[in-house]
Amino acid sequence: MDKNLVFIASGGRTGTQFLGDLLATIIDDCWSEHEADMFAGFTAKSWQRIQDFGLWHMIVGRAFGQTGLRAAGTKFLLGKGDIESQAGKLRRQRVNYHSRIEQSLIIESYWRWWMFSGQMGKIWPGAKTVGIIRDPKSWISSWLAHDKSHSGTPWTYYFPPGPVTPARIGDVDWTDRWDSLSPVGRLAWEWREIYRRLDAASQLDQNTQLFRFEDLFDPKTGAMQKLVDFASAHPGKQYVTGNIDDIMPLVRNASSNRKDAWKSWSQQDKAIVDELCGSLIDKYGYTSMDSALSAKEISFVQ
Repeated sequence: MDKNLVFIASGGRTGTQFLGDLLATIIDDCWSEHEADMFAGFTAKSWQRIQDFGLWHMIVGRAFGQTGLRAAGTKFLLGKGDIESQAGKLRRQRVNYHSRIEQSLIIESYWRWWMFSGQMGKIWPGAKTVGIIRDPKSWISSWLAHDKSHSGTPWTYYFPPGPVTPARIGDVDWTDRWDSLSPVGRLAWEWREIYRRLDAASQLDQNTQLFRFEDLFDPKTGAMQKLVDFASAHPGKQYVTGNIDDIMPLVRNASSNRKDAWKSWSQQDKAIVDELCGSLIDKYGYTSMDSALSAKEISFVQ
């Protein structure tokens, strides 16, 4: 049976797996899938993925940088594999598993799909991509609170094919400054790299749409309904959807609040975040560090 596919991509810390599971509860004939990365954390669901995809794909191949989305995406960004070879490999890794799923709509919610922004149609013709963007102030704070390895060198960097850094992808402007950046600055560079690619893809491809994380978690914006409508409409089939109000209480309860953590960052870090992320901050209606600080000072004076 042919499958309709939706991929949820982001920079992480945006509830991609949670959103995929929510969509599966409200869209008829829909299955939610999440590719677990064994080297980013082993969970109870990891055992099921080993049964689904095999020991080589889930553990051995990943240790050698031969399998998994993280390895494929990193190689592509580093110019170590063209899109055709990576596309073929990714399809082969999933086709048998997809064929065993009863539902005809599969939503795969692994945030690292951002690595193939603008190329998804070559990997999965006709597939849709949902991008989730989050305010860099709260996104960076969330990563620092969630993964202490961002305060140093993540141990996964030592597994092939290694990390994505300015030097390795040819970002000359930031290569010389990389060693002097704090964890906040390095995460700001990652945020810019991820979302400039997703933003560009959403401008060029009608099958890619970018949603603000904060809007999805606010029932007044209607963003969750727009996401459901986008994910459920496919050529030849419009999937039946349930009442969006049934899932919004779950969405509100799942939202995370780290709005003020950035205030403790150094002035240099705040300036770096504005320098790196400023254009996308403006485009997506977020507040720059400088403006946020000014607003705080005005509020204090009043």
